[in-house]
Amino acid sequence: MPAFGRASLLGMLLAYGALTLGVCVLSRAAACAGADAPRGAGTAAEETALWAFFGPVAPGMSLGTWSIAQVDRPRGGAVVFTLRAAGQPALELAVTRLDAHGPRPLASTAHLALFLAGPVPADSPTPPAALTAAAALAEALRAREAAGPPPLGPLTP
Repeated sequence: MPAFGRASLLGMLLAYGALTLGVCVLSRAAACAGADAPRGAGTAAEETALWAFFGPVAPGMSLGTWSIAQVDRPRGGAVVFTLRAAGQPALELAVTRLDAHGPRPLASTAHLALFLAGPVPADSPTPPAALTAAAALAEALRAREAAGPPPLGPLTP
């Protein structure tokens, strides 16, 4: 086994220190440049247009037995709608851009797809209440699309 001298150990220590410093600098530069911003995150104008498109599809709107409790800002390419119904737990649905080659949504419109927002185990069945809520929200969004297609900039498939 080769013996390491004091100079070679000091050299390795300095090399690792320089490598660590380089990684920290690059990580900080990437964070400042917004490299982790979600793909498809729209501009402020596109986000404003998306809110205008949703219009009355907002908190307080009744969707049959369900009502919209909350609508979150676009994040990660989706807008999350929280729906509530009497005797049911709150349900979060993610509205994204429809992708004909993507996963099958719970419900869809001509331009939008609705999915459960939280993680769901692959082998678990979709709760019937989620299908009913997704269909009701999709119907409200279809009515909005009748006036014109939604601005899709802030949404990703």
